[in-house]
Amino acid sequence: MEKSRNYYKEKAQRIIEYVDILSKKFKTKEKSEEEKILDNIRKAHEEWKNKEKYFESVTDPDLVDHAIYELEASKIKYIYLLKKAKERKIR
Repeated sequence: MEKSRNYYKEKAQRIIEYVDILSKKFKTKEKSEEEKILDNIRKAHEEWKNKEKYFESVTDPDLVDHAIYELEASKIKYIYLLKKAKERKIR
């Protein structure tokens, strides 16, 4: 039995509708630039706190130097990201 032209048009229309629905879902899941910056700030703060814990736990003199370096680097990164957010007036 031969399918009518309208059958294929309707099928194509439904496919297009599904694609539109899926593309809208993916677009809403994308983070805004502001959300990305805030996420980076949260991660940098967590990293800084973890480096503080690491610094407090080491006893070997060489590891203390390494821990200080890591702690200062993560602190500088966090402060930098806060400044950038402030410049963009992100709260």
